[in-house]
Amino acid sequence: MHICSAPLRDRNYTQVQGIFTFPLRPKLPMAQTNTLLSIPISQLRAGMFVVKLDIPWIDSPFLRHSRLIKGEEDIDKLKGANVKTLVIDLSKGCGPQEQPTDKKNLQAKQPIETESPSSRPIQAEQAQPPSLKEELSEAKLLRNRIREVMSNIMDCLERELPIKTVELTPIIDDTLASLERNNQALMNLAHLSRKTQKLADHAFSTFCLCLNLATYLKLGKDEQHTLGLAALMHEAGWVQLPQQLLGKRTAYSATELKLIHTHIANGRKVLKNADLPELVLRLIDEHHELTDGSGYPNGLNTQQLHTLSLLLSAVDHYDEMVHQLTDKPGMLPTNALRKLYVEADAGKYDKQTVTALIASLGIYPVTSAVLLNTGEKAIVLEVFSDAHLQPVLEIHYDSNGKPLPNAIKINLRDQRSDAPNRAIVNVLDPSSAIDDPARRLQPEDI
Repeated sequence: MHICSAPLRDRNYTQVQGIFTFPLRPKLPMAQTNTLLSIPISQLRAGMFVVKLDIPWIDSPFLRHSRLIKGEEDIDKLKGANVKTLVIDLSKGCGPQEQPTDKKNLQAKQPIETESPSSRPIQAEQAQPPSLKEELSEAKLLRNRIREVMSNIMDCLERELPIKTVELTPIIDDTLASLERNNQALMNLAHLSRKTQKLADHAFSTFCLCLNLATYLKLGKDEQHTLGLAALMHEAGWVQLPQQLLGKRTAYSATELKLIHTHIANGRKVLKNADLPELVLRLIDEHHELTDGSGYPNGLNTQQLHTLSLLLSAVDHYDEMVHQLTDKPGMLPTNALRKLYVEADAGKYDKQTVTALIASLGIYPVTSAVLLNTGEKAIVLEVFSDAHLQPVLEIHYDSNGKPLPNAIKINLRDQRSDAPNRAIVNVLDPSSAIDDPARRLQPEDI
């Protein structure tokens, strides 16, 4: 495949506006303030409108802290999440001394909300969306195309040859189309373990994760293409560095860290003959900057960073943690999201971006190995942003820890009344002989 053609035309770019407004670590008022009232969970009942909880958002059973309580099922979920105190808005729902008269009254007090990414499922709402198996066939072809193109580009960069990236435009369009049809296929491929081609596969995964997040946030086409190009090319500077530093299993020395930090400047140098818009180059320059100014190479802070850089840096860091691309051990996807969440809360990454990333991937991203309350062990196949604790699973071990002859596929949001009420209680490490003695929880290298 040739990487030569007319250059991409320049586009007008707009910055992404924040969508999520709920707090990461809510601080609850202890008394009534205007229409807000802090109450214990024992006083919560149908008809109340909750605006804050005393647990981190990532531990909440609901995607948003702000919601109308519709019945005992909602209350039981909050109790199960160990909520002790919460804040209700008396202007949007009833108070402790009021009783909603009927279902109609409940709807009358519920505020009208416009559709947002947090209210829609990750899978596109289509009449007959392709199944995961069907879309995987298309996604694998797309992955092979991307690998081939990126291999050619990296080869040209190493040889300091001019780069034409016009062929990346249809790849971006095809990737967006696949994500729109059934994003679980590419998310499965993005989370697979890697044995070779670490740099190319990191570019592929970061690219897919970025576009999935961009789709989730409903960014415009120009922003999607800008982010996609930057994600594919963001590690171009690594072609001039020793590849054994990628995924090193021992701590980097000061000299090695200094060398690694040069890959940003190296990227500018090797991409000088590429037909990339200046904004794409800027995002590449900024993908290791942190919102508190402690990143590199220039120590920029939130006010100085482009909004799309906030997305790229968070996704890049997540993929590095999951696939062991630094000197730290690889992490389970759920644990990587939790670490990223804590770092965002500490000011390292943009809170709204990280919240959106978690919402788009789910608390238990696809390919995660999980333990159920029944003692069964399973792999996460598909996730839904409107039910992030209730994904589609493939059960491989029975309640006694014995491998099943045939895996059982279940959807936790649509369980049979005559079957055990299954729920995820923990994540498992498929590399552990204790967690996965029969090696049934390993994501297939598809």
